[in-house]
Amino acid sequence: MNTELLAKKTKTLSTALTAAGFLVFVSAVGILTVTKNHTALFSDVDAGTGEPISAIDRVTTAFDENIVGFDRFLSVYGITQRIIGTSVYEDAGYTYLIRDTKDFLHYHTTRADAAPYADAVAELSDTLASVGIPLVYLQAPTKEIDGFTDYPVGITYESTENAADMMACLRARGVTALSFAEAFAQNDTDTSALFYRTDHHWTTETAFSAFTMTVPYLNNLLSWDLDVSLCEEDNWVSLYQPQTFLGSIGRRVGKELAGLDDYTFLEPAFETSYNVYYPPESTTVPYWTGSFYDTMVRDSLLYADDVSANRYATYFQYDYGELIIENLSADNGLRVAIIKDSFALPFTAFLSTVVSEIDMIDLREFEGSVTEHLLETSPDLVLVLYGNGSFSEIMYQFDE
Repeated sequence: MNTELLAKKTKTLSTALTAAGFLVFVSAVGILTVTKNHTALFSDVDAGTGEPISAIDRVTTAFDENIVGFDRFLSVYGITQRIIGTSVYEDAGYTYLIRDTKDFLHYHTTRADAAPYADAVAELSDTLASVGIPLVYLQAPTKEIDGFTDYPVGITYESTENAADMMACLRARGVTALSFAEAFAQNDTDTSALFYRTDHHWTTETAFSAFTMTVPYLNNLLSWDLDVSLCEEDNWVSLYQPQTFLGSIGRRVGKELAGLDDYTFLEPAFETSYNVYYPPESTTVPYWTGSFYDTMVRDSLLYADDVSANRYATYFQYDYGELIIENLSADNGLRVAIIKDSFALPFTAFLSTVVSEIDMIDLREFEGSVTEHLLETSPDLVLVLYGNGSFSEIMYQFDE
């Protein structure tokens, strides 16, 4: 028999047997889940609250929250998909997940119109400029990296195009904008190390590199005198944790399919002293006080035994609506506001070492008008730092 034909038949048989085995496993999980949740599935009243509950909600609870052996299900699913060689996966929350040819995982990104988002930033920039407050838009790189990312046939780099459109629109409207993707390309940065394989965020090291680029950039742009020596690697201590992190996308398909990422933690080697305020509680009494580590680092994530713990959020842990970070060791008196998404968590921690105060704002949780807040607090600079995934109305509604 022809060797190539035999190989094709063998692969077809292997795929068929694997798929059949997976269907048997899924059926068993379904039966056990129905058995486990039998009472709740057929009761018109929620056992916890005593309130009426619809049939759809009963099924959703059973198969979303109480599925039998969910971790094992993910493991079998991941192994099955790797054997079959699948590269695109349907996902209830994100439509599709994609595994590229280098085993990096991606959320599927559709084409977006950057113009209304750029218009919103330009309007905010003009309003602030009228009272002498400069604004700089910082754009994190996209995980779909031109020249490195190799998608399966038929998948295009839509987030890369979205990012390019955003920068073009901002610059056409006169907004000062810095693209870290462009800066990394000019510096011949190793593009394979910019992002975690299993998470949608840049790595701690990439966020640190962005910080080291931003400090001299601001010095040059604004004639500031930020201490660039604090950007030197010798002034920072690193903790390397190999194969300890299953990222946001990896947690949706299982470590058997995605593997694990290494995680590196960075903290200052120099002495630090901070007050960090959580405005919903108080703007006069610190919520945390102490060193960089004491106020901004969460041990529960950094040293978690569970690889599914969100190690990326070791800095700050949550996307708070607002935190005010007061650096008691800085004497330059400079106050910076950062409008951000989760890409800015490690970046903001690093930047806090060179200015006297940072007002960190996330529109997903912030209450009130950001524009009015900035006009009232009058910072020396406003930064907007977003990843490409933040192309959504809520992230650009500065006046609501």
